[in-house]
Amino acid sequence: MAYMTNQFWWEVKGDPHKEITSFVGALDDEQTHRTEDNLNSLRLFGNNETAGLSLSEYSRRNIRHDGNPSLNIIHSMCTTVTSRITKSRPRATFLTSGGNWTEKRKAKLLDKFVAGQFYETHIYNVASRVFLDATVFGTGVMKIYEQGGRVKIDRVFPNEVIVDDTEALYGEPRQLFQRKFISRQVMVANYPSRKKEILTASTSENDYERAKTSAQEQLEVIEAWHLPSGPDAGDGRHIICIDNATLLDEPYEKDYFPFVFLKWTDRLLGFWGQGLAEQLSGIQAEINSLLSQIQKQMILATPKVFIEAGSKISKAHINNETWGIVEYSGTKPDFHVPQTTAGEVFSHLDRLYRRAYEIAGVSELAAQSRKPGGLDSGRALREFHDIESERFMVIGRQYEEL
Repeated sequence: MAYMTNQFWWEVKGDPHKEITSFVGALDDEQTHRTEDNLNSLRLFGNNETAGLSLSEYSRRNIRHDGNPSLNIIHSMCTTVTSRITKSRPRATFLTSGGNWTEKRKAKLLDKFVAGQFYETHIYNVASRVFLDATVFGTGVMKIYEQGGRVKIDRVFPNEVIVDDTEALYGEPRQLFQRKFISRQVMVANYPSRKKEILTASTSENDYERAKTSAQEQLEVIEAWHLPSGPDAGDGRHIICIDNATLLDEPYEKDYFPFVFLKWTDRLLGFWGQGLAEQLSGIQAEINSLLSQIQKQMILATPKVFIEAGSKISKAHINNETWGIVEYSGTKPDFHVPQTTAGEVFSHLDRLYRRAYEIAGVSELAAQSRKPGGLDSGRALREFHDIESERFMVIGRQYEEL
């Protein structure tokens, strides 16, 4: 465990907000590497130097205009795969087996109900963002919950979800936390009986001066779940709290969390997945290095004029005039254009670029929205797409299950 106490937070009688905030803070200190990994993946995808993931840093981006050319294969791969997989719109369908007219009518009405829920919750738009998170960060997170008698579906930024890595060694933690920044006024509207505690709670990130000037003062809210240890254990608990108050405390009887996790690639140990951005980071770094070298060599490889010392040649005659005349005495000047970059360098760059597509399982034609030459019939194109889709069979099934 990340902290030492006589009781676990789900065993505390009364308000456990102190234990929860202390535990989450200890986990956050121990797992700073997760934040660094997510920040690095965000930078690779966005091709910019995002300052950080905190409220005051995430929007400060330094676009990489350092004079070096860029060939962002990670953005291309992630968006191409996302478009390819999420273009399908799977939906649960209700069928009867030997049912009568009434049962068949109920099945049709259930189909319409599900279609209406999907439309109201914008689940396909949310799912595509969750899938993109999985390609970039390794794990995409979707939250499904009830609010005001209606089903709500949110895309959750992966860095908001916190688990204990020690407990999640085999990928199945028993407790989970979501730390989210919410407007103080929204929290007062949802929990009017705790208005005093909400208004006096410490400001997120201890940035009080900034919060005073903000129209929507953000407050750090932690939602915690603990799954019941057994059918009759009675230790399942769901809590929403801030640093100085417990806003909601109720039993939790389900054996799963209200989240759906989509992972690009499962790691052999641990809870979090490995993203496409991480898999391609080495190739991306090498491509950036080669592009920088090529640019420097192109700049240095400027034409030169070799003139023998002591020759009587007017430098004014050496210009870009068409059919210009250069008068000389002695050895004539030598105009030399050096080779810019060896062909092997460009071949290596092209090889790395193609290798990136092979690792991602994406064809260059798909990334460019082009069809292969010679495939003109619809049947041939369908066969080609089926062959390409086999590479994404596992992640495609995960998306359908999501």
